Amino acid sequence: MLTIPGPELQERLRQLNLLAPIDPDVSAKWRPAPRIPSLAGKVGGFLGNRKANADLLLLTIRELLEKHYELGDALVLDKFIYSRPAEEDILDRLSERCDFVVTAVAD
Repeated sequence: MLTIPGPELQERLRQLNLLAPIDPDVSAKWRPAPRIPSLAGKVGGFLGNRKANADLLLLTIRELLEKHYELGDALVLDKFIYSRPAEEDILDRLSERCDFVVTAVAD
């Protein structure tokens, strides 16, 4: 979870003429989802970005989760353009079918 840097870190960043890479409005808007106690029987979503090795990374993670945690099913999707957020229909499909989602950025 991202948090806003404390006063000491903010002062150190200011001395170095740096900005914290955290948007306080976004940080306050989002919070982590509750933890899943077990992945057994759960549906995992795997969202790639169409980069050269993202699909390989995601498929390997999926195989490991299926082998070690008895994953129930998987939905593998790619967003259309790697540098942009996923389209609403992709997010809707993932949120409707999946208990969790793994994303990857790879080259």
